Amino acid sequence: MIAALGGVLGLVFLLFPDLQPRPDSGAEVTVVDVDLAKEEEIRADWTSAGGEETGKTTQWKASLVTVVLRNSGENPALVSQAEFDFSYITQVGCPYGASGLEVKARYDVKVPTTAKVPFKQIRKLKYSLPPHEQERIAFTVGPETAFDGSLPSVYTFTITLRLDDGSSFTTPKMTYMDPSGSASVLEAGEQVVQHGEKGSFTTVACLKEQEHLARELSEGSSYVSAELKRYSSKLTGLVGRLPQGA
Repeated sequence: MIAALGGVLGLVFLLFPDLQPRPDSGAEVTVVDVDLAKEEEIRADWTSAGGEETGKTTQWKASLVTVVLRNSGENPALVSQAEFDFSYITQVGCPYGASGLEVKARYDVKVPTTAKVPFKQIRKLKYSLPPHEQERIAFTVGPETAFDGSLPSVYTFTITLRLDDGSSFTTPKMTYMDPSGSASVLEAGEQVVQHGEKGSFTTVACLKEQEHLARELSEGSSYVSAELKRYSSKLTGLVGRLPQGA
């Protein structure tokens, strides 16, 4: 009878593998640290309105979203998925003109330009964390595609890392800026400060409004990317140099 029961259970588990009991993985994973302090150069490729490669590339610094994990267990742990849950998406900056070229930046997590919050972006992973080791997982985040003349995007999100044993970890909320276009926004603002609004797409009113928005975003979260802090500071500097009564 025992042999027969074993055979029946074996057949059931063969036909329905999800019913089979899973042994403890032996991994003990904890989140040691989360930060936005590290940066790297992001390469962006440019194409014409017709889709042809122009051969022109550019690079800008973008923060690495870093999650440091430690496995205190006896067996390796496998991180199989990262879920980015976006609660806020906006653009910060004033219009400055455009050339019609399309910019495709090589971000790890590419956010569709049509995304509406709340929005979730899932990135599949096969990241193995050895036993008794501490390692970091890092990502960059930015728009799937943009056009020359686009404004910098700011995202607020959390990341949930899922392991193959069913466990998961969710990071604190982060505020992160895609820095593409920020240099052009600041250059246009500088022209308004020095020469006024004549002949410019940027206005004094817009500059003041966007400086206030950038400052609110950079001060409104415990985890803010360095690009947004620098950008906000430079906008504040421009507004502070506007002529009296402007």
